[in-house]
Amino acid sequence: MLLAIAVILPTVCLLWFMTQAVENVRMAARQILIDEYGGRVADLAGAVDEVWAKRTMGIETRGDSNAVEAFASLVLDEPTAEGVLVYDGSGELAYPILDSTSIEPGPPEELTAAWELEFAEGNFAEAANVYMNLAAATEDEYLRRKARLGAARCYRKRGLSENEMARIHCEAAGYDGISPGMSAASVSLAAKARVMLAEMLKDDPARSLALPRLVDTAGNYEPGSTSTYFLPMDSGTRIFIQTKAIQLAEESPDPNVRELRPLIEKTKKLLAAERLSAEVAQRYSEAASFRQWAPESVRRLDVSGDIYGSYRQVADRGFLLLWSADRVRRDFGAFDDKFTGSDVIYEVLDDAGRLLTGREHPTGEPFVRPSLGSHFPGWQVRLYFRDADVFEKAASRQAAIYIWAGVLVIVLILAAGGFAAQALGRQMKLNRLKNDFIATVSHELKTPLASMRVLADTLLDGNYKDQQQAKEYLELICKENRRLSGLIDNFLTFSRMERNKRAFDMSPTGPADIASAAADAVKTKFAQYGCHLRIEIAEDLPDVLADRDAMATVLVNLLDNACKYSYDDKQIELKAFAEDGSVCFSVNDNGIGMTRRQIRKIFDRFYQADRSLSRRAEGCGLGLSIAKFIVDAHKGTITVESKPGKGSTFTVKLPAPG
Repeated sequence: MLLAIAVILPTVCLLWFMTQAVENVRMAARQILIDEYGGRVADLAGAVDEVWAKRTMGIETRGDSNAVEAFASLVLDEPTAEGVLVYDGSGELAYPILDSTSIEPGPPEELTAAWELEFAEGNFAEAANVYMNLAAATEDEYLRRKARLGAARCYRKRGLSENEMARIHCEAAGYDGISPGMSAASVSLAAKARVMLAEMLKDDPARSLALPRLVDTAGNYEPGSTSTYFLPMDSGTRIFIQTKAIQLAEESPDPNVRELRPLIEKTKKLLAAERLSAEVAQRYSEAASFRQWAPESVRRLDVSGDIYGSYRQVADRGFLLLWSADRVRRDFGAFDDKFTGSDVIYEVLDDAGRLLTGREHPTGEPFVRPSLGSHFPGWQVRLYFRDADVFEKAASRQAAIYIWAGVLVIVLILAAGGFAAQALGRQMKLNRLKNDFIATVSHELKTPLASMRVLADTLLDGNYKDQQQAKEYLELICKENRRLSGLIDNFLTFSRMERNKRAFDMSPTGPADIASAAADAVKTKFAQYGCHLRIEIAEDLPDVLADRDAMATVLVNLLDNACKYSYDDKQIELKAFAEDGSVCFSVNDNGIGMTRRQIRKIFDRFYQADRSLSRRAEGCGLGLSIAKFIVDAHKGTITVESKPGKGSTFTVKLPAPG
């Protein structure tokens, strides 16, 4: 242990110093790369910032323009944004107009009777008459247009024969008397009338006039006295008009529609802007939400979809410019051009920490995290190496040589220590076994020798009554001599077994002969101890290839143990029978039995199940280990079943010749 400490401690210190040196190299290499790629990102971020500065510059000229004109110019003329929200001086939303009731009020009470006839009863003819009478009688412009539009609906519902009348009333609702001074409610109805008229004239040559007017209405955002087609509408109505105008124009077979193509494309851009702006306006109806934003900053909006906005205050009017994530992503295309095909991958995260562009979930840690320009506070660019371990591989190559050399030395030391500890443990175990063996042999040999010496001294001194007593003493001496000879035979067998020099004389042998030889060998001892032995040998048992004397020794050892470890009423049974293609011998007793722990160790050398009993009984713990050795040599098995207080059953199985 001291040697291991003396070697390992300096090695660990050396490894620590080497690791620190390599870490300094790693930090230096990292800093070089950080500076290089940080400069590249700064240049790219500056370029993106300039693009956005130019994009928002044009908004300064829209401060005094009409909200609708400002909206159209920002999304059409060198488009600054994909959508715009315009706020008035009080911070209220000026455009788009979300509340349709501010343009077109609820249904007039005068139309209730006509609506009952049209929608509840389906009496279109009577409903049309009511609508026409109301239109002729009223002086209210909105009510007159509403009634004419209702009459047009009823004529249309009645059938094709009434289309002419429907067209007349639809034209009247949509075109007569249009002027800049009309009410917003009236012009909203006029726009809907133009849609109905264009749909009715789908297969009529007159459509060539109705469709251009509808398309012009959908794409005209320039109010003024010179315009006869601009109609102020709420967002829902305008989106409806634009959608219908695009649909009817694209479905029209009229070749003259090609002349409307530029206006249709313009209307598509306006429709996309209207939809985007209306969606965002649902969430941001007041400019107060942007008071805390940094000037001209681009931030992610809290709406469905990936939408970004930038708020600008011009004079007393506020503008929230809108862009989709795809549009913002295109402005960062220079990053793709710069890093595609290189060893570096990047990701751009917006102010909400969400990925805008770049590779999602790159491996490893970013080595550069610079911020973007003034328009993108809170945004981040992160650079990663494609090989996430590039720093480790480059900087740790030298350290690996020293580390592995040190590890190899430590492993060799530990291995040597392990082998030494194993050898020492084995030697200690052998010494313990040797001491146990010597103590056991001494004890077992001393007992019969001491008995023979006492009996011999008694006979020599003449301390006996008669010849009968002398004969008894001589018989006891012979008995102890036989016991001593048996012990010596066991020790010699164990010695040969240890050297693996035991030779067996294998020959076909009858199981009955083996069992009879074993029974004859223990007959005298069993009679002396009052053991009742019952022998049961099955008929027609096949011969086994075995050494008769060796197998008899196995059974003798089992019978001897059964006698030693049984109670006073010793009932022992020896059986020979066939089972599963094997010849089996079993020895069953009614003795003290064994626990599971004792069963696991019973075949170990010098192990005795009950040491207190073994002290007064014969044996030294070698009988069962010798028996197992002999059975294994015969390619057989020996097993035991036992429970404390209920006796034991040892079974020997030998393979029968095939």
